[in-house]
Amino acid sequence: QCPMQEMKPQTNVLDLLPKLKSMALADRAVFEKGMKAFVSYVQAYAKHECNLIFRIKDLDFASLAKGFALLKMPKMPELRGKCFPDFTPVTVNTDSISFKDKNREKQRQKLLEQQR
Repeated sequence: QCPMQEMKPQTNVLDLLPKLKSMALADRAVFEKGMKAFVSYVQAYAKHECNLIFRIKDLDFASLAKGFALLKMPKMPELRGKCFPDFTPVTVNTDSISFKDKNREKQRQKLLEQQR
């Protein structure tokens, strides 16, 4: 289940990315969905049958990450060993981002406690 909220169209697109980043910093669900969307996009690109057109080595990962309003680059095989000077991760510890949904946050805290 994915609750939806109507968002008004943005007139200035440059204003949109900072708003998305602040939404990701305020709610772990938004942060995780951005990461999952980025990973899915890159994996779909890498596994596409028409690799003459969809060349993973031509993909601009930094711009793509900015477009998904990522706070940091995910750890995934396709990014291993690559540097992204055009992408600046946030200085915030992303593990400290909590869910706005109190039940999900309670579950997350339980899981973190079990892992310790």
